[in-house]
Amino acid sequence: MNRLNPLYIILLFITIVFLSFYSISNEKNAYSKKVEEARELEIKALEFKNLVNAWTSEKYINSTLDEISKSQIFVKETISRSSTKELIKIRIDSANLEVLDIFLNKVLNKQLIIKRMQLDKNSINLEIGIK
Repeated sequence: MNRLNPLYIILLFITIVFLSFYSISNEKNAYSKKVEEARELEIKALEFKNLVNAWTSEKYINSTLDEISKSQIFVKETISRSSTKELIKIRIDSANLEVLDIFLNKVLNKQLIIKRMQLDKNSINLEIGIK
């Protein structure tokens, strides 16, 4: 058998080292991308949790509805409100369409989960979800 040239062996080792460093570099880049995606997902999950807590917070919903119903515009109107475990029912009766429109705009501009909404000529019925 012929002898192997030492330059071939050195060239083989250099090629193997180069390929291994190249593959490690690619894996580091892929790993850093995955870590960044995990961080973004964690941030989005935290935002989602905060939104869920805010939208389903009974204290927030009650304070928002109290703020709307105690407004000067609705002092003369009849606003009835009843609550159960899962939702709050609100009914406002008024002959003035502008008052009904303002009430509806105020409710729709707040962060509330509206389960059901019924609009009549002289009244608005709302069911707002707590959970």
